[in-house]
Amino acid sequence: MLKVDTSMEIFAGLVAAVDWYDNSLQSLLASRGLRVVNRGQAMMLVHIAKGTTRPSDIAREMRTTRQNIHAMAKGLVEDKYLHLIQDPADGRSRQYAFGVEAAAQRKKTLEILNYLNHRLADRIGKDTIKDLSRGLLVDWGALIEEAPPMAAK
Repeated sequence: MLKVDTSMEIFAGLVAAVDWYDNSLQSLLASRGLRVVNRGQAMMLVHIAKGTTRPSDIAREMRTTRQNIHAMAKGLVEDKYLHLIQDPADGRSRQYAFGVEAAAQRKKTLEILNYLNHRLADRIGKDTIKDLSRGLLVDWGALIEEAPPMAAK
């Protein structure tokens, strides 16, 4: 079992890494006059990009409500970055799809993320990047929702 301070280091490191990527990305987008999104919108867009497109599914994965998802998407839909369309698999449901109007923004965003990956590799080393990628991309399994037994006082 990991020591408590090591566990905090892992969590703090993950939070710092997300902050670094998101803040760097948003800064570079803004410097190029591209659309900047908030952290919630960025997380939602990642879910959509990986194939989770129904608002209810996005909400479940992000552990929030459909109403929050729709609120986060509102400006993105108004700007035609996203469209809310009929789900072809279920006519009663709707899903988000990237708008063709935003294809250039998505392409530039991916280029910036690739650039950030290369800059990070320059800073922390290519082997460290490979290890980090392996650790983050492996299936971590279902959420752990049961508390461990408490130690006796």
